[in-house]
Amino acid sequence: MDIEETDLCVFCSDLIKATNDSPAHPSQRHHHATYGSLLSSSKSCIACQLIVSLWSHLSPSLISHGLSYETFKNSQEGYRVEVIMKENRRMQSGVCWVFLQASLASTDTDFRFISYFTITTCLLGEDPASALPVWKTPATTFDEKLATIRSWMQECHSGDGHSDCRPTPYAPLRLIAIHPNDGPLKLVQQDSTTNPTKYATLSYCWGKSLQLRTTKATLTRFTEKIPSELIPKTWTDAIHIARALRIPRIWIDALCIVQDDEAEWQQEAGHMSEIYQGSLLTIAAAQSADSLQGCFPSGAHGLENGDLFFRTRLDGLNGRISLVRFYRSDIRDSAVSGTAISSRGWTLQEQLLSPRLVHCMQPEIHWQCRAGYQTQSGLSFGLALKGSNILVPHQDLGTGDQQYRSAWRRIIESYSLREFSYSRDRIPAIAGITRNFSTVLDDVPILGLWRKSFARDLAWLRGGGPPQMSDTTGLPSWTWFTCQGCVLYTVGGRYANQNREVMENLELLGWNVQWQGVPLTSPISSAQVRVRGPVREIRIVPFAEGNRYVPPYFQVFEEILQPTAERRIPWRCAGQFDVGEASVAATYLCLQLLSESRKSNFHYVREVFLILKPVEIANGMGMNYKRVGLARIWGETPTFDSTNTMSMVLV
Repeated sequence: MDIEETDLCVFCSDLIKATNDSPAHPSQRHHHATYGSLLSSSKSCIACQLIVSLWSHLSPSLISHGLSYETFKNSQEGYRVEVIMKENRRMQSGVCWVFLQASLASTDTDFRFISYFTITTCLLGEDPASALPVWKTPATTFDEKLATIRSWMQECHSGDGHSDCRPTPYAPLRLIAIHPNDGPLKLVQQDSTTNPTKYATLSYCWGKSLQLRTTKATLTRFTEKIPSELIPKTWTDAIHIARALRIPRIWIDALCIVQDDEAEWQQEAGHMSEIYQGSLLTIAAAQSADSLQGCFPSGAHGLENGDLFFRTRLDGLNGRISLVRFYRSDIRDSAVSGTAISSRGWTLQEQLLSPRLVHCMQPEIHWQCRAGYQTQSGLSFGLALKGSNILVPHQDLGTGDQQYRSAWRRIIESYSLREFSYSRDRIPAIAGITRNFSTVLDDVPILGLWRKSFARDLAWLRGGGPPQMSDTTGLPSWTWFTCQGCVLYTVGGRYANQNREVMENLELLGWNVQWQGVPLTSPISSAQVRVRGPVREIRIVPFAEGNRYVPPYFQVFEEILQPTAERRIPWRCAGQFDVGEASVAATYLCLQLLSESRKSNFHYVREVFLILKPVEIANGMGMNYKRVGLARIWGETPTFDSTNTMSMVLV
């Protein structure tokens, strides 16, 4: 057995024992009291070493709280360590799983940095899962992974509770025919969409140089034979998986869409939801940064990549042997967060729209279908939304319609962080998800926002870091598509919160979005919305101390800027300009979007508003304004007068 046996510190050993115990309620666990003592223990305890690695990117958070990394390093005993067991479960396979929160908190300031990690265990020789290949070696072989995929496919195809996992029959324009005996590959064109066939799809990163692609010049040749010597390893691995599962066709975008035919590209981009929803299986090369690395790149595991595998004795030299895997973050997020594929824009809808998806990774593969989520090590989880592939582990999405609207905002936050080779692809690459949500919500999409929840959807905030505004022509200021960078919905309620009453103060009166070609996949000609809501002029004064926070604090209404012992942060207005930081004081027209009040104290109100600038555009729709930022203000009395409203056009 190629597993290192290791001794742990008393606190990490206690975590392993607690993981093997019966499921427990969320509770705080005793651990090293300070960051300094944890750091010292990490020199001999490999589990402490992983916990320390959770805080390897502290600098931005320290800066946002007015602290420096140098100060942090020199006062490590002044930072408390807190470990909380959030969830604990024993699986049918015998594997025990625990999801933990690790906090680093300053004793002198309000700084707190929260991270998450996962522990999975099984007892050697006692739990059935300990006989699985994944619990015998650090990483399983290709054939062992293939056998697991085959068993998952069979279970999903014939098992109870998987009726939502059936693909919706569809015939893509072209597919790659897979010869059953390792023969040559070729493109086959479907006669019509009335003749659906069985096929797999590949979700992967192109990389910087993809030599093989279908163009007008190569189309005819590829219908006879695709040159095998040019097929990259990631494609080869995916074709191997499909062939082993007896799936006769596979769809790979670079080959199945003529890449230099703009009209065909727009048409097929608009059919992405049908293509992936019609797939028997989507094969996701999650950790491969390009098409040359294969579906299972070597070296993609170990502490430097966020996981540990070892065995330890629970009760001294003669105690039971526990097999242990540690993971940075939540294992339920590991396939879609922090992997190569999770950084690319086009791959998000491939994950969310596929009825079945296998995440090809080291050291183990994960399976996601509409009945649940499984890992090769024997874990099994439910999904957030019935009949979908949306997995939201730590957030309460509410119920009913609110579930899906909250899920949409979470999707936007993930999507905004993703990279595109061409910025023009940001709207087409989410078109499939947009069409899917349009049906689920019974709503009309308006450039990333929705007609029925327009006020809440307007409450997006540019995240930290340098502003990167889109150079795509025709984009209006009010859509988050204009922000090429992090977008957050933390202002105005990102997720359902049962302790707050939220009122939408903005009314959508009309909209006009003109496309140059196919809606959602072609460039935009123009876009405006007409709205009505409470307004007032507010003089916003930036100041040095406020700019150290994310989002920055502003001085408004000549409030006192001096912190006191009772109130370290005395300011009550925070916000972010969409382009750059505010450096000089100015008076802006502000438009209220939302007001929130705590159910336990209706005298406390928080209001979210747009910061606007007038523009001169002759469109005949009324007063025209451009969004330049978003902010929130709170206090015991409202800032906006609900009777002082104004109709305007946002461009």
